[in-house]
Amino acid sequence: MSNATTQIDQMAKKALKALETFKGFTQEQVDAITLAMTQAGVANERKLAEMAVEETGIGNVEDKVIKNHFGTQVVYDYMKDGKSVGVIGEEDGVISIAEPFGIIAAVTPTTNPTSTTMFKCLISLKGRNVIILAFHPRAQKCSEAAAKLMLDAAVKAGAPADCIQWVTEPSIEATDALMKHPDVSLVVATGGGAMVKAAYSSGHPALGVGPGGVPVFVEKSAKLEMVVPDVIASKTFDNGTICSSDQSIVFDDKAVCEKALKMFEEQGAYLCSEEEKAKLEAIMFDKEKHVPSMAIVGKRPQVIAQLAGFSIPEDRKMLLVPLSTTHGEGDWMSREKLSPVLGWYVAENKEAAIAACVEQLEFGGAGHSAVVFTENEDVAIEYALNVHANRVVWNQPSVHGTIGALYNTLVPSLTLGCGARGGNITTENVGYKNLLNIKRVARRSAE
Repeated sequence: MSNATTQIDQMAKKALKALETFKGFTQEQVDAITLAMTQAGVANERKLAEMAVEETGIGNVEDKVIKNHFGTQVVYDYMKDGKSVGVIGEEDGVISIAEPFGIIAAVTPTTNPTSTTMFKCLISLKGRNVIILAFHPRAQKCSEAAAKLMLDAAVKAGAPADCIQWVTEPSIEATDALMKHPDVSLVVATGGGAMVKAAYSSGHPALGVGPGGVPVFVEKSAKLEMVVPDVIASKTFDNGTICSSDQSIVFDDKAVCEKALKMFEEQGAYLCSEEEKAKLEAIMFDKEKHVPSMAIVGKRPQVIAQLAGFSIPEDRKMLLVPLSTTHGEGDWMSREKLSPVLGWYVAENKEAAIAACVEQLEFGGAGHSAVVFTENEDVAIEYALNVHANRVVWNQPSVHGTIGALYNTLVPSLTLGCGARGGNITTENVGYKNLLNIKRVARRSAE
C-alpha cells in the first residue's frame, strides 16, 4: 500500500468518527458553527488573498479579497436561515427530512484556491457532512491556510475534530485515492477537465463543473452605457480567471459595434491589430493540450502583451481582439482564455449573432453560461431558448451575474454545474442543498 493510500485511509477513519458525532447535532449547533467559520473567513479574507496571489502568481489581491468574502459571507447570508437538519419542510403531503450525505471529497483549483476551499467547507458542514480536500499543488499553502482557518473556527464553535481534513502532500495518486475511497459518499470537483472527468470516474456520485467559453450577445437595442462597463468589470475581475468570464462579445449591428469599441477604448480597453492578435495567439495557448498557457492565466494585460512582443499603456485594463469566427478551430482567440483578453465579432443580423454564440458554446463551453444585453424581452428569451447554456444572465456582467446573489437571485456559488451538455449531473449553482441526503415521508392522501 502506497503512502498516499495509507494517508487517505487514515483520514477516512477520522472522518467517519467525526461524521458519527456530527449526525447528532441540532440545527442551532450547526448554524453556530457555520457562523463562526464565516466570521473567521471574513476576518482573514485579505491575508488569504495575499497568500493566494503570492503562491500562484494568478489574479490580483483586491479581487481575491472579494472572492473570499463572497465564498464566506455572501454564501452564509444565503443559507443562514435554511433548514438542513431533520424535518426541513412539508409540501403536498410529503415531509422532507435532511440527513448528511457523508464524507465529501473536494478538489479545488489554482485559480480560486482560498475562496473555493472556504466555500466548500461551509456548504459541507451546513449539512453536517465532513470534508476531505485535495488542493491544486500550485496553491497548496494558501489552500491549507484557508482550510485550517475553517477547521479551527468550526471546532472552537463545537464541531467534532477532523470534520475538515486535507491532503498534505499533493499528488495525482493522492487525489485519485481520495476520490475513489470506499468511504467517500460524494465528490465535488472544481478544476480542469481532466480532474472533473476523474471525479465522474471515481465510482461515487459527483458534482463537477465544465469549461466556460462564455459568449456575450449585444443586440442592437442594448444600452451601451450599461454594456461596456459591465463587460469590462466582468472580464477584468481577478484578471479573467473565473470560468464564467466573457470570452467573445458578439454584435448584430456594425454601427453599434463601432460605437461600443470606441467606448471600450475610452474606458480602458486596448484594441489590438490583426498583427498583435497573431502575436497573442502564438503565446496564449498550449495548442497540444488545447488549453490556455499557464504563462498568461490570470496575468495583467501588460504582462501578456509583453510576452507576445508588443507593449501597451499602463492604464489599459484589457485587450480586445477582432475575431474572424466564434468557432475555436477557425479562430483560437474565440476559445476560453482565462485572462483579460476578449474577442469581438460582428454578425450580419440577430439570427446570425445568436448562431455565432451557439457555435462558440458548442465548441468549448456547452452547458455553462451565456450573456445577453438587450432591451427586448422577446430577444432575451429567443437567445436563451437557442444557446446551450444553463445560466443565461440578461443585462448583467457575466462573472458577477452567473455566480449568483449579487445581480439576481441565483444561488451564490463557486461551483457552477453545466448539466448534461457539460458532462455534469446538475445544471444548478451548487450550494448546501446539493449536499443534503433528503428522505421523504409521504402521507396517505387518497382512499
